[in-house]
Amino acid sequence: MDKDKSVEQTNHSESAQKMCKPSSVKKQKRRMLLKGTAALPVVMTLYSGAALARTSNITGEAASVTEAVFVNTGNGPQLLCVLPKEKLDSGAYDLGETPGYTLITNPPINPLTDDPATILVKKNAQLENCHLLGGIMISGAAFTSIAAKTSVFDNLMIL
Repeated sequence: MDKDKSVEQTNHSESAQKMCKPSSVKKQKRRMLLKGTAALPVVMTLYSGAALARTSNITGEAASVTEAVFVNTGNGPQLLCVLPKEKLDSGAYDLGETPGYTLITNPPINPLTDDPATILVKKNAQLENCHLLGGIMISGAAFTSIAAKTSVFDNLMIL
């Protein structure tokens, strides 16, 4: 064995002896503990936006009256005016677990005699009446999502 390898083995055995001293044993145990805890798996639950949407009745108001839900009744189309429980800081509305709603009948819309421009004017007037009650109009997509989770809209015939 040459001299370099002999010195190297001696140095290794000296460092091994130092690690066997009581203070080094404590350090070694601490290092092993820290290494072991860093390797523990962490379980976190992250909710996707879609999953959160399925469990909440939070929605925004429909962008325009042409996207709003109107109910087909014998008296003509009536705006589905949903009554939110709370307006959130983000501008969205929380409708609660069982959303409340009312149908806006004034002004009445007659699709057989009213021309398209008059129908649009009347729909906007129904929206104004909904807002006076503190309600909002919702889109068909929001309606479908909420209706699938609750039974409050079961008896409505949507246009």
